[in-house]
Amino acid sequence: MWIVIKLKNNQFHTLKKDFKTKLGIEPEFFLPKLKLQKIKKNRLISYTSPMLGNYIFCFHPKFCDHNILRDIQYLKGLKFILKGFKNYQEDILNFIKRCKKHEDESGFIKQKFFNFTITEKIKFLSGPFTNIIFKIVKRQKDNIKVTDGNINISFANNHYLFESV
Repeated sequence: MWIVIKLKNNQFHTLKKDFKTKLGIEPEFFLPKLKLQKIKKNRLISYTSPMLGNYIFCFHPKFCDHNILRDIQYLKGLKFILKGFKNYQEDILNFIKRCKKHEDESGFIKQKFFNFTITEKIKFLSGPFTNIIFKIVKRQKDNIKVTDGNINISFANNHYLFESV
């Protein structure tokens, strides 16, 4: 079972060791990473960053057991385990598969992960059209035009939350 955990800063290796001690075998971890660049003092600097901040995905078959979950929540390096993960196993797995599909050979998420094409569809996650699927008609720098056949909408990219379907 996959769980989503929030790490304490700079304690990932400590947490991995404690997991192995507590569970017998080390769980599988998934931490999507980005390779970023910025200009500092007229120089291009490359660096890596976790895509989800201090949140990581962790898989182990023993996570189905309530007693194990209760015991691991106090491991050193673990801030907390997100609640509700049991209900979202399919969504977690789909997100991980999508991330792995868009990784380069070094394991970094490619820009294509964030891009939408004209033929793709989106589903709103917030606002008055939550859970309604729309086809992208036109994408501009800051706006997106979508339709569901009856309704045509234009909105700012950062105004609503949506995901590619």
